[in-house]
Amino acid sequence: MNQILAVENKQKNDNKKKNNTTADIKKVITVFCIITILFGIAITGQGVYAIVNSFKDDSSTRIAEQQNIQISSDTSKGKAIIYGTVPLGVQRIMYSWNGEEEQTIDKNGETEIYEEIDLPVGNSQLSVTIVDMKNTLTPYTKEFTADSTLPQLAISLNEDGTKVKIVAKDTVALSYITYQWDDGDVQTIYPEEGSEAQLETEIDAMSGKHKLTVIAVNTSNKTSTKEQEVDGISEESKPTVGASVDASDRSKIQFSASDQIGLKKLSFTINGQRYDLYAEQENQTELQYTFQVSEGHYSITVEAENVNGQVASQDFIYDY
Repeated sequence: MNQILAVENKQKNDNKKKNNTTADIKKVITVFCIITILFGIAITGQGVYAIVNSFKDDSSTRIAEQQNIQISSDTSKGKAIIYGTVPLGVQRIMYSWNGEEEQTIDKNGETEIYEEIDLPVGNSQLSVTIVDMKNTLTPYTKEFTADSTLPQLAISLNEDGTKVKIVAKDTVALSYITYQWDDGDVQTIYPEEGSEAQLETEIDAMSGKHKLTVIAVNTSNKTSTKEQEVDGISEESKPTVGASVDASDRSKIQFSASDQIGLKKLSFTINGQRYDLYAEQENQTELQYTFQVSEGHYSITVEAENVNGQVASQDFIYDY
């Protein structure tokens, strides 16, 4: 009987080991299958990512190739010119000279562009970025090397818009420069003796937008021309301001302003305190206000603004 039980126990143990071995094999196969599936997903994901990036890169390359942008210069106008075609349309053009502050020209989806920008004096690098209607950015650069045999010209408007500064330079010597507003009379300026290599001058601006043409001629009879639209303010078109003391009562100061076109307001500041007097009627040409002071020292600024936004001011010191 004991012998039979031993045999049965042995059979049970053998079956148990067999079942355990089978379960272990199944676990191994299951884990292997899961690892294989995960590995396959990873490989597939990398492949899809690479294909998408490839399409993206190819698309960007094709867009860049489709653009036909040229950058050149017109030394007779003192301009750099950006022109060409952008099939997807232009959203904006961004540019900067020599890594300085970037400027933006907004566009409306045009496929043909032609932009003139002021060309600086001397050697310069122009960096341009074209942004199309799908926000694709395509950069361009252009080096401009100054012709050392030609005079160099620069034109700038002062802060209050009343004066235009003209600077002409030459490696040898200048003979003269000329300037002309629109189609008006040509004016000639000669360099000072002993300073023929550079000529600087300021001329009165004209009110509104006008074309200024400047020509520089050196002693070798070589010529440079620069044309520039100037949005200026003439001194004659600015308001007139003033302050006076009442002869019969020195504690009273009268502030006044006048303008041929019409005033917007008269302002005066006394020891840091500002007062504004606005015109009550349209095209009002004169404004006056009397201010009474007590004994003391007064620092006064009188300012007038006309309907065109042109401003004139004067400073006064008054002891009462």
